[in-house]
Amino acid sequence: MPADPPATQTRWVEPASLLTLRWGAYRPRLIVGLTLIVVGTACILGTTAYSLPLLLLGSLMQPAGWAILPSTIGRRVAVPVPVLGFTWLMLGGSGFAWCYAIALAAWLLVRLRPLPAFAALALPVVWSVVLPGFVHDYQEGWVTILTTSVVVAASAWLARWIAVRWDSWQSVRTLRKETNRLD
Repeated sequence: MPADPPATQTRWVEPASLLTLRWGAYRPRLIVGLTLIVVGTACILGTTAYSLPLLLLGSLMQPAGWAILPSTIGRRVAVPVPVLGFTWLMLGGSGFAWCYAIALAAWLLVRLRPLPAFAALALPVVWSVVLPGFVHDYQEGWVTILTTSVVVAASAWLARWIAVRWDSWQSVRTLRKETNRLD
């Protein structure tokens, strides 16, 4: 008869949830930060020549969302400007769908995913190569936004699955060394 698994096995925990936060709680910061990023990106991508205030609103909301997310300060500070720039590029249509991979890479960095989880970036990149074959007109931009957003969300979940399998606790061992780090 096979032996029972050891009782010391524990459930995988998000590495960012183990950080000591200087303000706020983990879950509300995660929800508010993600909401600001998504809504800010939607405002930017919904910008037209007649709705320029959306560009300003989204350009303020998105960096605020990255600043609120629970992670180390260095990771939260490193991503807003590049992601915002590539989000502006996404206004160019389906030819710039690859820019979604930059936002996903920033998400994986801030969420403390291990390096193997970054393999999930291949999905949005491949989709950005396939997409222009289906979307030929700028008027079909909603197809680009909808389908690429679904691919990016699925890729983020795939990266989480890889992190669970890889045991991302090992990937952030340097974070455990410093006791007085900023949240």
